[in-house]
Amino acid sequence: MARLRQAVLRRVDHVWDLGWANLFGAALVGFFLWLTLMPLGDGIDQLRAERWGIGGTVSLSRCAIDDWARGDPWRCGGTFVSADATVRIDGVTYEESFDDDPRIAGEPVSRAARVSGSGASRAWPPGDGWQASLIGGIFCLFLTAMVLGWWVDPGGGRPAPAPTTRRRPRSAKPPARLRMRRRRR
Repeated sequence: MARLRQAVLRRVDHVWDLGWANLFGAALVGFFLWLTLMPLGDGIDQLRAERWGIGGTVSLSRCAIDDWARGDPWRCGGTFVSADATVRIDGVTYEESFDDDPRIAGEPVSRAARVSGSGASRAWPPGDGWQASLIGGIFCLFLTAMVLGWWVDPGGGRPAPAPTTRRRPRSAKPPARLRMRRRRR
């Protein structure tokens, strides 16, 4: 326990000694943590919806193209109703790739969807690829841990261990005071 305490204190002292450079380290760790939370949160919610969630349909009432995503994804909002009509959630978001605005054909547009629970705010298409989001989030979490370790590592490693005996090696010369005595005799 003492070694752990010394290691933590050494890292805290190192971070304290960095001064203004801590702003750079904190910004870098914060960026990677933000980068981690986006796909990891979606991956966990998709996994919960796919494995243990509630299936049903979502009626899309408003849609807009999502400029931040790849392809032609549409971010739509609407009302989710479970297959057995026991759960109704107003204001869920639903994302899917459509060629054109899905409401062109007429209102309301219904799609099969799954939610993670009765208090969910997002609906997911069934069989959606939660694996890619989860793997991407775990990889970004690994990168965040590496950056955090780089930031708080004082470097230099462990101090050299103290010698166990006081014997000097045979090849070493005797101290000067002993050499002088031998010459006098």
